Amino acid sequence: LPAGVVPLDTQLDVAMEQLRSKPTDLEKYIFLQTLQDSREDLYLAALMKYTEECMPLVYTPTVGQACMQFHRIARHTPRGLYISLDDLGHVREALGNWPERGVRAVVVTDGERILGLGDLGTNGMGIPVGKLALYAACAGIHPEACLPVTIDVGTENERLKADPAYPGLRRKRERGPAYDALIEEFMSAVQERYGRDVLVQFEDFGNANAFRILDKFRARANCFNDDIQGTAAVALAGILASEKITRTPLDKHTFLFYGAGEAGVGIAELIAAALAEQLGQPVEEARKRIWLIDSQGLVTADRLGPKLAHHKVP
Repeated sequence: LPAGVVPLDTQLDVAMEQLRSKPTDLEKYIFLQTLQDSREDLYLAALMKYTEECMPLVYTPTVGQACMQFHRIARHTPRGLYISLDDLGHVREALGNWPERGVRAVVVTDGERILGLGDLGTNGMGIPVGKLALYAACAGIHPEACLPVTIDVGTENERLKADPAYPGLRRKRERGPAYDALIEEFMSAVQERYGRDVLVQFEDFGNANAFRILDKFRARANCFNDDIQGTAAVALAGILASEKITRTPLDKHTFLFYGAGEAGVGIAELIAAALAEQLGQPVEEARKRIWLIDSQGLVTADRLGPKLAHHKVP
């Protein structure tokens, strides 16, 4: 090494100068991820000091573009742990390959609904990696305590399956018992290795699986779904905070949601729970103040049946 000692602040100035010289956001993303691989202390210093500038590069919106091309972005070291259907029955051994034993927070995706971009398979790893970088920089969770995971059960993305550089399973997405068995084994293995209280955040699962997986494990694990519950918490907090300006309490509103996916239904359910608590009434009564519109129009009782997704039924 050179004889001189360069303070971290000076190194950060140099790194930010390089970052700002990149012509596109994707190139800035790649630079930051290279920095994460080689100098994680400098990477986190950038996120902590220049959060407003770096956050849109490390996470949304740039991470969406990065995920679409994730298999075409060369990195010094792979980030995160990949567990596939081929690991069924051996998930504990796969988890044992992760070098850190003091993991306290796991962000896991199956890549089916990455942001608004659809099924990106293993390319979805950019989401857990980016989210946990924010955990470390903004919440002070030590990077060694963070584990990004992608569950690979195939993909419906024909473009990716045809690309010779795509590293995931080249098969249709599993939607049967093998999928459930893999998720069950993963959750059991995570708790066995890292303890009952390890936090598991479900991220960007498709609607068909997101609600039922959360319902299955919420009483058995320290877990939450960011798209359903995280978004809802922020939305409800905003509504409650706005009362200082609008002078309109929560129970005086009628709510109409344009969209009935994970975020819309999650917000609606949390608002209903808050109303029920405030008014001392059953949540079923509180739901009468809330309406949802999906691609077929208003969600009403006369649409009940097999074609109405389960999560839209109150």
